[in-house]
Amino acid sequence: MSDSSLYSDREIISRLRSGGKDFEEVSDYLFQQYLGYIPTLKNKLHLSVPELQDAYSDALVKLITQVKSGKFRGESKLSSYFYTIFYNASVDVSRKNTSYKNSPTEELFEYTATERDLYKIIETNDQMDFLMFHFEMIGDPCRRILMDWGYYGYSMEEIATRSKLSNAESARSMKYKCLKKLKQTISNLEN
Repeated sequence: MSDSSLYSDREIISRLRSGGKDFEEVSDYLFQQYLGYIPTLKNKLHLSVPELQDAYSDALVKLITQVKSGKFRGESKLSSYFYTIFYNASVDVSRKNTSYKNSPTEELFEYTATERDLYKIIETNDQMDFLMFHFEMIGDPCRRILMDWGYYGYSMEEIATRSKLSNAESARSMKYKCLKKLKQTISNLEN
């Protein structure tokens, strides 16, 4: 394992695409790595820190998604690519503040059905807090299993080990039950 302060672009890309613990570590690293861009854009765009933090989080999710999907081709430095995404996300926030126009920044056909469903929930409710509230409602081990599977990209074998389940099939079965439980919780609270 290399020193986390010295990840190369190639290492970051490889770790994001491999999933599991490597994905988790490099995601945390990226979150810390580009924080210096927030004051830079605060001075340029005159947005509040909370608005920029939201744009920053959105930009990181988009960067990770684009790296994992292969959309990022390495034609520029990863930091430059991220800055462009973050700048554009911040400009979108600025535009939203100055007008009532709301244009989508993501195209849904780029995602799997599960990702589209989660994206719709986030867009419909306009805050990630909604989803996190429901994750709290379903509790552990479901919250941990769904985060390991859907966000960190752990394999079913890794999830079984992390959740002290007997095997990958047990993890797969628990994931299915947890997704059903999450869907039911959301449905019950919306009605």
